[in-house]
Amino acid sequence: MFLQLIGFVLVVAGWTLYQLQQIKQPGSAVLFASLMVICVIAGSLWIANIPLPSSTIPIRSLFEPIGRMIVRQH
Repeated sequence: MFLQLIGFVLVVAGWTLYQLQQIKQPGSAVLFASLMVICVIAGSLWIANIPLPSSTIPIRSLFEPIGRMIVRQH
């Protein structure tokens, strides 16, 4: 499992570096690199059989206040 993790991280890091050289806009490169870091973390946890945390709590805490503001206006 340890070799799988190392191999996964090396392959994704190499592919990310190759893709970053192709991207011309700095903002797009930063966004792409940030998303790939999230993918590496999630993929590593998945390979290690560690359950991933649910994404509903952060999304709910983000959108609940917006929904309450919309309901109050009507």
